[in-house]
Amino acid sequence: MAIQVWLIIIAAVCSLIYLVVGAIAALTLTKIGDHPQYDQNPGLYGVEFETVHFLARNDTLQISGWYLPNPDAERAIILVHGRNASKQNAISGNLPALAAKIHKTGLAVLMIDLRGHGESEGKRYTFGVHERRDVLGAVDFLTKHGFLPGQIAALGISLGGAAVIAAASEEPSIGAVILDSTFADINALIEPNWKAESGLPMFFLPGVFFMWKILIGFDLRKVKPAEELQKIHPRPILILHALQDKMVEFAQAQALKAAAPEAILVALENCDHAELFRDQPEIYLEKLLSFLQYSWTV
Repeated sequence: MAIQVWLIIIAAVCSLIYLVVGAIAALTLTKIGDHPQYDQNPGLYGVEFETVHFLARNDTLQISGWYLPNPDAERAIILVHGRNASKQNAISGNLPALAAKIHKTGLAVLMIDLRGHGESEGKRYTFGVHERRDVLGAVDFLTKHGFLPGQIAALGISLGGAAVIAAASEEPSIGAVILDSTFADINALIEPNWKAESGLPMFFLPGVFFMWKILIGFDLRKVKPAEELQKIHPRPILILHALQDKMVEFAQAQALKAAAPEAILVALENCDHAELFRDQPEIYLEKLLSFLQYSWTV
């Protein structure tokens, strides 16, 4: 009888340790890391801008942004950075330059800091699930500034792309979607890289998923932007991705394209992950501006 009691105690202790490790790993997975700081802003490129704040939709978090108004603009675009970046620091500090280039074509531009990044409130990220509220809050901001349904586009980089897809899947006011270095299925990123990234054996991964659902509130394994992308049809979609992307393989872009066959897929050579505009600025701008001018019709 004593042996059975000890076996039960040992099993309980092992289960507790397993769940504690899963909880720690889940919380670590959502932690926003440090990233290089840059000094660029749209004003350095001859564009007037203002710092703005608004609430994420159906949320209490205040989101920070830079708004580049354009008195003659009939359309606007939201720019959304990736993980461990901000409106100022994305694309190695080149996101303000990209915003200025787009603004000078006649669009109003709203650059936002996702929750927990830059100057926005929040402490963790959720692979686009809760970040969709930040993008939707940006849509609400632009709607209040007179932009009608269909007149708002959204460009998301990496994590920002997942947030843009999620937002557009439930908000028809987003008339066009541009995805830069965006993943199609979170499982294709986590499982192959789990051991190297966490230092833990695969045995712990189910426990992480279990504790994630308890602590964060949703099943991480169900984060599949490609499935949500299907809901955006027939709105125009542009997918930009590096052929040599080592973080989010090009196969992820192909999966997004398969989910939305009408989308335009552009493969860029010699680019790092989420650095397409930095590494191939001329091609990037050509494809982006052509899409905004000819494919996005209101």
